[in-house]
Amino acid sequence: MSSNISLKEKLNTSMKAALKEGDRIRLDTVRLLLAEIKNKQIEKRTDDLEESEIIALLRKEIKKREESLEYFEKAQRKDLIEKTKREIEVIESFLPPQLAEEEIRQIAESIIQKEENISFGEAMKAVMKELQGRAEGKKVAQIVRDILGERG
Repeated sequence: MSSNISLKEKLNTSMKAALKEGDRIRLDTVRLLLAEIKNKQIEKRTDDLEESEIIALLRKEIKKREESLEYFEKAQRKDLIEKTKREIEVIESFLPPQLAEEEIRQIAESIIQKEENISFGEAMKAVMKELQGRAEGKKVAQIVRDILGERG
C-alpha cells in the first residue's frame, strides 16, 4: 500500500480482506480500531482525525493489550495470551516504522538547540510533533531529559 493512502483507508481495506480470508482475530481487531476512531471523531465532533491522532489511538490500544497480557501471563491463560499477542501484531502492522534511538536523539537535539530556555514539556511537545508517532513517548522522554540534563 502506498503512503498516500490514509490509515483509516488501510484499516477499512484490511477489514474487508480479513473478512474474505476468514481471519477472525484480524477482523475483530480492525473493527474495534475503526470503532475507536469513530468514537474519537464523535468525541471531538469532527468528520476526520489527523493521522497523528489515529497513530496515538493505535498506540493506546497496543498499550491496553500489553497491560492485559501481563495479567493473562500471571493467570497462565495461554489462549488469551496468543490472541492478545496476535492483536498487538495486527495493530502494529498499521503503525509507521519506529525510528532508531540515534535518529530520535538527532531530531530532539536539533529542536532543543533552537530554543534557549525550553522546558521539558515544551521540548516533548515539539519533538513528539516532529516524530509523528514514529517513536514511543517513554523513549522520547528519556532522550529529551538526557539532552536537557546535558545542557543543565
